[in-house]
Amino acid sequence: MLIISRLRRGASYPPRSTAVFAAIALCFSAVLAAMPAAAETKAPVYPEGKVILYNFQNTGKAGEYGYYSYIIPDSITTELKRSKKYEVRSFPVIFEYVEPSAPEEVKKNRIRLLADRGKEFSVDFVVTGSYYVENRTIFIKTQIFDVHEQKIMDIHETSEELGAMLLVIIDRLSEKINTELQKSVAVKVAKTASSPYAPFYNALNGFSFGASTGLVSIHGPWGDIYGKTTSASLYIAYDLAASNSAKNVPVLRDMAVSLHYDYMSAETGDTGQPTQSIFTLRSFSLNGTYLYRMESFFALTAGAGAGLAISLVEIPGADVNGPPEILDSRRSYDPCLSISAGARFIFSQIEFGAGLAYHRIFYADRGMDYTLTYFSVGYSL
Repeated sequence: MLIISRLRRGASYPPRSTAVFAAIALCFSAVLAAMPAAAETKAPVYPEGKVILYNFQNTGKAGEYGYYSYIIPDSITTELKRSKKYEVRSFPVIFEYVEPSAPEEVKKNRIRLLADRGKEFSVDFVVTGSYYVENRTIFIKTQIFDVHEQKIMDIHETSEELGAMLLVIIDRLSEKINTELQKSVAVKVAKTASSPYAPFYNALNGFSFGASTGLVSIHGPWGDIYGKTTSASLYIAYDLAASNSAKNVPVLRDMAVSLHYDYMSAETGDTGQPTQSIFTLRSFSLNGTYLYRMESFFALTAGAGAGLAISLVEIPGADVNGPPEILDSRRSYDPCLSISAGARFIFSQIEFGAGLAYHRIFYADRGMDYTLTYFSVGYSL
């Protein structure tokens, strides 16, 4: 009886370790039960969270700060990617900033355009903006276009998490840029004081000069006579983006104008013709070029030009103990046209270009057509 009594008393009081394990199991079950409910409340509005940023528009008068047009969106892209909440990409095209006071028709057209871009790139938000530098301080305006809601919102007006993040990023970026501007102004003042040629050099901002060479293929009847040859060219150009009057004008700010001097010479001896003749061409032309700026250092180019061609055809005599005597020659002055397409690379202040050009010389009897594959090197001031 004593043994039975002790067993019953032990059964009514379980060991302490058993109670501890039971409590742990109960807590673990409660955590597992709460996890699905917590997961359901965190579903994002836009699961993909895709954002595209365009280059910012420089609305100020200080053309030398044009590089912030791509520095600002690139910096925002880096910060947003670091947050790992959005899939972000930037696109090297400038969208004009639409002020809140703009006419409704302007706003509707902009919404339509941004909506097309949003659908084209399958994104949820399109970010655009503008900036200007005044008294060594940068002022940045940023807008978010919600592709789903079809609304343009200033970052101060939106309640989206993206707007809050952009507000913080822009504040930090503005502070950083303003610090750099203060430093650059101090350096610029020091350089100006130390160099008497600084005003002259600043006046040449936007100009570039260089030379090019290429392979010429002459077509038609003229090609049957002279075939292929080489050419050389000198040029001086001015980028309208450096002009205060053109930098804020669409299309014009992406244009450059240039003066060209071209030279080429060909001989019939190169094509096996029995009668040898020498053809020499010199031309002066004014050209306009459109620059599609893909990056700060790279642009696709398309241009056209018109000018005056000075042609000389000479018939040499026999080559006996020295230069041949010119038996006959004819010189003419004729209008010429050209179109071209190519690419331009800029490394520091050195320009490299390559492309294809088509030239037409309007002779009175029969015109000359030739194509030129060229390579150029220049220096940008």
